[in-house]
Amino acid sequence: MWEIVQFLFPPFVACLTLVGIHGYLGIHVLQREIIFIDIALAQISAVGSTVAFIVWDKDEHTFVAYICALCFSLLAAAFFSSIRKKVIQIHQEAVIGVSYAIAAALALFLMAMAAGAEIHLEHMLTGSILWAKWSDILPCAGVYAAIGVFHYIFRDKFRKISWSYQEAIKEGVNVEFWDFLFYATFGIVVTHSVRIAGVLVVFALLIIPSTISAMFTEDWSKRIGIAYTVGVIVTMFGLAFSYVFDFSCGPSVVTLLGAALIVAALINKLRPARV
Repeated sequence: MWEIVQFLFPPFVACLTLVGIHGYLGIHVLQREIIFIDIALAQISAVGSTVAFIVWDKDEHTFVAYICALCFSLLAAAFFSSIRKKVIQIHQEAVIGVSYAIAAALALFLMAMAAGAEIHLEHMLTGSILWAKWSDILPCAGVYAAIGVFHYIFRDKFRKISWSYQEAIKEGVNVEFWDFLFYATFGIVVTHSVRIAGVLVVFALLIIPSTISAMFTEDWSKRIGIAYTVGVIVTMFGLAFSYVFDFSCGPSVVTLLGAALIVAALINKLRPARV
């Protein structure tokens, strides 16, 4: 029993760090109605690491791969932050969806050029949380903590734009600048997260816990609490399920998150009133 706990403790801590930052960012994403921004940034970041995989080396965990992935994420952040204010004829979610499709197609195209790229593709999609090491977890935790502090310090700016974009413009807020900071920090988070958890898990942890929290309350602090609670409990069971039944960890976590969303929707349907 103790050996199992020792084996699962590092990936569980990795999940805690992922839930902590993605649970918060997910609430902003839902409020901004840019649901696919996480998977789009994750896919664009993956294109960067794929370029490094093909051109420079065969290991997506190298510093070169990280820098390439981060550069692609920051370029995407600059694009998404500028397009919202300048292109009003097309909803931003449509732009994000098209960007994801192009990035996914480009990643597949690039991988077809390299031998052994199918392994890289599988890791990019599902990650390897179950085999997360402290050397991977601690740097991520440090980055997430720094970004969390940054968002807390400037929480009024970020919340104003997320909750009322047009009102923020009327009040003279430099929305393009603060949008860039939001997407840039988001991109940094995603770049680190995808290396551990993969695109699918990162997207699920961002959207599903925050969606469940939105079903039950409009209060900001309560939403965060619910999102964190759901994320921690479900990922804990997902890791245990993966270990006991020898299933891939990423799909196990995503599947249980989906089941939690269905259960939450049924509970919300039966409850008499909203908090």
